[in-house]
Amino acid sequence: MLFSKSDYLKYRICPSYFWLWKHEPDLIPDESSEEVRDNKFEQGNQVEAIARQMFPSGKLVEGYNVQAQANTKEMIADGVEVLFQATVITDNNLLAMADILEKDGDGWILYEVKSSGEVKKDTHIPDMAFQKIAFERAGYTIKETRIIHLNKEFVRHGEVIDPKAYFVVETVDDTVAAIQPEVESQITLALENMAQTDEPTACPCRLLSRGKHCPAFFRFNPDIPDYSIYDIARMQGKKLAELIDNDIFSTVDIPDSFSLTANQAIQVAVDKSGQPLINGDKIREELDQLEYPLYFIDYESVNPAIPMLDNTRPHQQIVFQYSLHILDTPNAEPRHTEFLCPNNSVESLKNLVRQMRQGIAGTGNVIVWNKTFERGRNIELGQLFPEYESFFADINSRIYDLKDVFSKNYYVDPGFRGSNSIKDVLPVLVPDLSYKDLAIGKGDLASVRWYEIVTGEDSSGAEQVFADLLEYCKLDTQAMVEIYKVLKGAAVQERAL
Repeated sequence: MLFSKSDYLKYRICPSYFWLWKHEPDLIPDESSEEVRDNKFEQGNQVEAIARQMFPSGKLVEGYNVQAQANTKEMIADGVEVLFQATVITDNNLLAMADILEKDGDGWILYEVKSSGEVKKDTHIPDMAFQKIAFERAGYTIKETRIIHLNKEFVRHGEVIDPKAYFVVETVDDTVAAIQPEVESQITLALENMAQTDEPTACPCRLLSRGKHCPAFFRFNPDIPDYSIYDIARMQGKKLAELIDNDIFSTVDIPDSFSLTANQAIQVAVDKSGQPLINGDKIREELDQLEYPLYFIDYESVNPAIPMLDNTRPHQQIVFQYSLHILDTPNAEPRHTEFLCPNNSVESLKNLVRQMRQGIAGTGNVIVWNKTFERGRNIELGQLFPEYESFFADINSRIYDLKDVFSKNYYVDPGFRGSNSIKDVLPVLVPDLSYKDLAIGKGDLASVRWYEIVTGEDSSGAEQVFADLLEYCKLDTQAMVEIYKVLKGAAVQERAL
């Protein structure tokens, strides 16, 4: 059984998760759809292909594992001095494939290509250290280690991307050397872990906050409820450790005397009561500040590593769709308009902006769910189309975030389970609406589906994908309208704990 750098990074996340990955991978629940993972992998391949252009004499090593190792040795013997995907397998079964390996005198320079805009010390440096260790154990003299990552300031102009402008090359010798002893020790422990035949019975993630749990957390912690203390807002550090030490995992079992922040205390109190907390006065104050017409808007966007349009940067969010529900008066039926870019051209995006401009007048509030995202997209759209910059600035001045009612704890329901995501709020307040039966029910999948259609050679099925995208985005704004109506009703009542 081989041990690769991706295996090693999983071990760093959680040794028990790593063991399951090597022995019973089918038991690990998928965190994202296969289509989303494949798209991310393919974009990484495209970025790597551009990086290879900086090494015109480079040759690709064909094959996998043992065959790739043999081909690597043969190519080096034949005098090849720059190799793509040079492969080694050490005596203790470490497997490493270098994105780029370049001859430098009596040694080699090891390169790793990353699709991010910076060197990430928590992943990229251990990754590089593993590669260096494997190549050195296989007999290579590694004189330098360099990470090639995206230049965050790069702006696309024209069809051809200059790799020297698109990338930044950083030498990371010192940081790799500093962490190398730790990585060597972890490799030894990981190999011992991998050799064990019995599945682990515990998971160290039990001691960590929710965001640091491994994908196999519930496999190793079946006694912990699906909704637990880990879902309490900002529950971490000493407070979390104290609850764990006392075997308290359900929010309703937290003692009344336990020290909590105001927000945490509200969440726990609602869970214990089983009843919603509705602050009608505060909700009324929030909603009374809004001016009709109300424009409920939602964007879908894509942020590819390789900029799709001129004047955009790597990983910049590009809006490709919007849905708009308009409520002209409190008792009016909402009107709906929408736009979906049929391709990834500047003109298509400009048509989207034109239609938005026609649909949103100069008065009334613009209602969103997560104003940081929408405001950011509006600023970028104004920069792309300067003639509409004042329009988007005006929209940003009129934005109201409907999520604020929930994040400020003016409406808290045990069914939200500590979340203020629209996908958690909607089924509680408006159970007749649901994302569950949609062909596209998540934003990341929406981005991938659109990206694949407009960049792929095969556009078959585009009509159905576009219909699914329109249905998904429309539900986002319809959901806001219906939640707004529920809040209007709640503003005239109050339910206190």
